[in-house]
Amino acid sequence: MRTVLGAMTGTSLDGLDLAAVRIRGAGLSMECEVVGMESAPLGELGGPLRALASGVSMPARDIARIALEFGELHAAAALRLAEHAQGCDLLCAHGQTIVHNPPISWQLLNPWPIARALRCPVVSDLRGADLASGGQGAPLTPIADRVLFREAGRDLVIVNLGGYCNCTLLRAGAPSDALAGFDVCACNQVIDASARAGLGAPYDGGGTAALNGSIDDKALGELTEALAAHANNPRSLGTGDEAHHWVERWRTRLIGDDLCATAVAGVAETIAEALTRLELRDGGAIALAGGGVHNSALVKVIRRLSKHEVITTSALGVEPEAREAACFAVLGALCADGVPISLPGVTGGEAGVLSGSWVNRP
Repeated sequence: MRTVLGAMTGTSLDGLDLAAVRIRGAGLSMECEVVGMESAPLGELGGPLRALASGVSMPARDIARIALEFGELHAAAALRLAEHAQGCDLLCAHGQTIVHNPPISWQLLNPWPIARALRCPVVSDLRGADLASGGQGAPLTPIADRVLFREAGRDLVIVNLGGYCNCTLLRAGAPSDALAGFDVCACNQVIDASARAGLGAPYDGGGTAALNGSIDDKALGELTEALAAHANNPRSLGTGDEAHHWVERWRTRLIGDDLCATAVAGVAETIAEALTRLELRDGGAIALAGGGVHNSALVKVIRRLSKHEVITTSALGVEPEAREAACFAVLGALCADGVPISLPGVTGGEAGVLSGSWVNRP
């Protein structure tokens, strides 16, 4: 038995999330239990990380400092979680996506402070090997979703409502090479940008403003057209796909609540349209995860437009806030077991590629 921590910061830059996963067995047959989670605000690192991800030029010295301090933030949060979980055998860290435009992708992180603090191996840079083999480097979570949720006994679509929305299609009883995973569209990227522009707030807490606002049909049409280009293009989304141009165009034309309501409607309708193309067998369900589950307006529209039951991953034993970090814990364990985590049918890369850059205990 081993305890693996997964650490994740998404493109929405709303904080650092970690999950502790207790693992019995190895490889794709491992049994997993999420035994703890920890979240940490980015604090003063939030501004510089957002600037880097937005393409702002910085001296190399400043970038190196940010990477170091980001590693130190991981280390402090991981120590707290490891104490709660009564130990840690391995940590797998996603790092902060600064640019993702395959074959170029950069997940910023200095892993050495983590390895030194935890006194255990750290694996990161999980996208690099797949990118080098000609793949998109993402999404990587489908194989981890299969490990976490294979006991559900029914067809599932795991829908991550993060900076971008991505989905994993799990067919009950199907082998791992039958997995499907794909990106849909910008999600919290455009919703949070609308809150910053219209409300002067980092996000619309609970979706309150969106619930109170009115939808502008013209603005909605422009947004759904832009997001449909994402959903209909089978590639990994990233830099340049944030739909911030729509926010800039409409920020002075709509009041804050209406801007938020229209952004949510556009995102939710695009996600719902993508989900309608998936045929689930009787009893199949849509399982929502990620920070967007707390936006009541977003979830309300997805529920209304879905032809299947809509639940959250908490009904499957994994809290929505912990699902992505838990996936990275599983991915780290698979890497340690020598199991390829990138699937050619999902990322387009070569089969059998082993992923991860390792820092061993100093």
